[in-house]
Amino acid sequence: MQHSRTLRERVAGQSAMAAVVRAQYSAPVRGRLARILGVSPLTFEARQHYRGALGELVVGDVLENLGPTWDVLHDLPLDGSAVDHLLIGRAGTFTVHAVNYGRNEVIVDGVKLSVDGEPHLDISSAADEAAEVSRLLSLAAGKPVRVRPLLVVVDPARLTVRKAPRGVKVISSGELAGVLAHAPRTLTGEEVANVSDLADLESTWPAADAVDLDTQQLHRDFGTIRSAVNDALVRRILWAAAATIVVYASVCSVIAAFVTVVVRN
Repeated sequence: MQHSRTLRERVAGQSAMAAVVRAQYSAPVRGRLARILGVSPLTFEARQHYRGALGELVVGDVLENLGPTWDVLHDLPLDGSAVDHLLIGRAGTFTVHAVNYGRNEVIVDGVKLSVDGEPHLDISSAADEAAEVSRLLSLAAGKPVRVRPLLVVVDPARLTVRKAPRGVKVISSGELAGVLAHAPRTLTGEEVANVSDLADLESTWPAADAVDLDTQQLHRDFGTIRSAVNDALVRRILWAAAATIVVYASVCSVIAAFVTVVVRN
């Protein structure tokens, strides 16, 4: 069976990183004052994809280091979207949907997921994605291929699962490797190889003829943007710290002056 290298060469966060880079092409050059003050270099459109790209990179790194018993493909194309990660091993076949809500509290209560009280639909999205991947792999195999969804929350301040949603496992990125290491085996080695073969084929996926990217250049471009974003963040933190010190010093001066007046009287 002849495999396409195109799918195997796709990298974690490829679509999201490419969207950020494309959006930044049209970004206006920040002025000197904006750079000094730490104004974010990201355009509005780039911000919509930037955090997601970071999350996919974190999860992709975990998956790539699971060891040789697991096979992982990244950013598999679907109609109008992409599967963040497809993981195949003796424990089964999983879609791994990464979500990055920042350092916020995430609460799961059945099919309901909220971030600092705001509802999100990622549980149903993860379930729908796994169902679509199962359908495509089953069509390619000529028999049912079970695919289970994992919803991975990247580095939350706290993840609380009050009631586990049916059919979707929600875990943090810090738990991911441990959960997979202890997952019971459900596939034989031959079955794993067969699913991996099918996942490699462009014909399995409806949009696999997407334009190829130079992934090394993509990483360099995204890395440059990421460095600029981090530099701006550091500058904002320093300005905030300086402002706090100034306010504190001003308050202390007022208190000292007041005490002096009281003592003299």
